Amino acid sequence: MTTITAYGTLLTADADTRTLTYRILPYGEEGRTNVGKVTASKGVLTLPSDPGALVGNLEHDRKRPVAKGVTLTEDEDGLTASFRVANTTAGNDLLTEATEGLRTGASVEIDEPVIRAGRLVGGALSGVGFVTTPAFPSAQLVAEDAGELPEEEETPAEDEPEETPEGDQPEDTPEEESDDMTGTATAPADLRASAAGGGRRLLGAKSTPVDVFRLLANYGQTRDPQLLAALSDITQSGINDDIEVPQWVGELWDGVAYTRRIVPLFGHANLTAAKIAGWRWVTKPTMAPYTGNKTAVPSNQPTTEAVEIESERIAGAHDIDRKFRDFSNEGFWASYYAAMTESYAVQSDAFVLAEAKLSAVGVTPGAVPSGVSAVWGKIVDGALAVLTGTNAPPTFAVLAKDMYREFLLTPQEKGLEYLDAALGLEEGTAAGFRVVPNLGLDDGEVLVGVSQAATVHELSEVPVRAEALNIANAGVDAGMFGYIAVNVHKDAGLALVDPSGS
Repeated sequence: MTTITAYGTLLTADADTRTLTYRILPYGEEGRTNVGKVTASKGVLTLPSDPGALVGNLEHDRKRPVAKGVTLTEDEDGLTASFRVANTTAGNDLLTEATEGLRTGASVEIDEPVIRAGRLVGGALSGVGFVTTPAFPSAQLVAEDAGELPEEEETPAEDEPEETPEGDQPEDTPEEESDDMTGTATAPADLRASAAGGGRRLLGAKSTPVDVFRLLANYGQTRDPQLLAALSDITQSGINDDIEVPQWVGELWDGVAYTRRIVPLFGHANLTAAKIAGWRWVTKPTMAPYTGNKTAVPSNQPTTEAVEIESERIAGAHDIDRKFRDFSNEGFWASYYAAMTESYAVQSDAFVLAEAKLSAVGVTPGAVPSGVSAVWGKIVDGALAVLTGTNAPPTFAVLAKDMYREFLLTPQEKGLEYLDAALGLEEGTAAGFRVVPNLGLDDGEVLVGVSQAATVHELSEVPVRAEALNIANAGVDAGMFGYIAVNVHKDAGLALVDPSGS
């Protein structure tokens, strides 16, 4: 037996009499069912003679009856029915949900439905399901659109032969040709069976092949003993967590890895001990003009001083669950050590900049000519200080964030010409002069220097990896260790242009 369901809405709910009244099937409105969109009209359905035979259930589950019909009326607008709700737990819940507006839909169940061109033309009303969402516009929709029903070709009825005007009688056609072009098919008996209670037949005795194939295709799409206007929802929140398999993409991008900008500005050497020791001139030996004639040769008092520098230690370690080793999660370990190496790059860059600022000679910025950006004025002031202190042209400038913004917004041709003219005091050139930003400088600060002013000492392999088993806690102690020292050869090779004058 084939059945469909279509929905209506709650009209009244009386908790005292335990009665619910519904417009169970509106006429003239297109509703969605499990076999497509359907429109019903008055007189097409066979109705039960006793309203009490109409049983209401929950969500079309006939094993969960909750109400029996009391009245059933049909008018031009549709079918209206009232139900007395059973005094059970499920019935009490239905009454509460209906009166609170949580379950206001009613879905009729129609046995042996006959559908032509999207219109319900036959069937027998067999039951009602109380649902949350009805399928017709005047009710809440329960079913997803199951697709359009195929258009049915209209064929003249057997007892109403098509009239042909006189004088236009068709010529006789050979019998075999007629069979090939317009042959009829006899549907199986079960497909031609009458609808329960006198409903119309699904197929005529001499239906065309189109009718047979349409009905078979429609059945093949649903394979459902009932035509349902409301289908149970299978939602994402209901089942996704249980059956959905996520797409594994590994570690997410977290920005470009930090690249050191400060350390490469200076000379570099391997660190072979925790402490660096050396010496430097305090007063260099000098020469002076000499008159001769066996007079005393010019001389001065050279002095030196010892230099000892303790290396800075940079380290980090974590106690990691050994399962990441036992199950060979190489992606995790590669990312872990990459992150630790990046952290060392950040820390070492910050340390070198701090040491350079500490040793740099303070410079107060001078007045800037009209039309010249203040940042270029500070770069030139720092460059002149380095030239004066070391007799060497500077090779870099480190800018605070606000200064770097101003630098980027300044026409480069004018700025480079200005800088080139300043460096030209020593026949220098702006070519190869590096300008880098760094958040380690305060607003308005500019650090200008020459690469020979300092040497950065580090281990040949930076940083060093180390792992040890934490047997008692089923862990792997993983860490990285680095050492760095900054040997500032000459303070005058670094100039910090500070607007505060400190």
